Amino acid sequence: MKSNYTNNRTTDNRTMEERLARFSRPGRPLHRDQKRFLQIAAITGVFCATWFIVGKHTLSFTPEVWGDYSDRLAFLMRTMVFVSLPLLFGIIAIAFQRLDPRNVIGQKLRTDTPADINKRYIANTIEQLILFFTVHAALVYYMPKEEAISLILLASLFMVGRIIFWVGYHRDKFTRALGFGITFYPIVGAYIWIMIRIIFDTHIPL
Repeated sequence: MKSNYTNNRTTDNRTMEERLARFSRPGRPLHRDQKRFLQIAAITGVFCATWFIVGKHTLSFTPEVWGDYSDRLAFLMRTMVFVSLPLLFGIIAIAFQRLDPRNVIGQKLRTDTPADINKRYIANTIEQLILFFTVHAALVYYMPKEEAISLILLASLFMVGRIIFWVGYHRDKFTRALGFGITFYPIVGAYIWIMIRIIFDTHIPL
């Protein structure tokens, strides 16, 4: 019995090594899904850049109060009310879905049901909200009031991305990837901006 287990284990390891060797072979063409995700990454970058640039050139907004950090943080908190709406809607949706016996087993959600998918969506959205608030709390500390419209544009991208991500989670992985990118790319960009500002004491107009 032990010998069979050892043989099976050895076979599985050899099979995995063969798969890794094929995957890492020099000159190996990209898989169809990999190409699709690279395309989505490019589309996401273009979409975010276009949204931000067009917004900067067509919208005008200057907050009335932008004095000390408490004023700026208050502005961010008002923005967070809208940014957190996708999370609120997700929680409301799953609350109603728990009333459907097809979605639950006792106190637990059935795997891969709409309610279970929404639970994963909520968990991911909480993670993204933490990152969004952390980096933007630092961003408004350095941001002059003339650039406050940038915060609104970044917040709007977050909301749009979360909606697309939510729909994609229920439909297909590529739409989900697009929504995730629209949410996550601007956060990464904000982190890069703030790290340059903190480490090199260099202000890049936003």
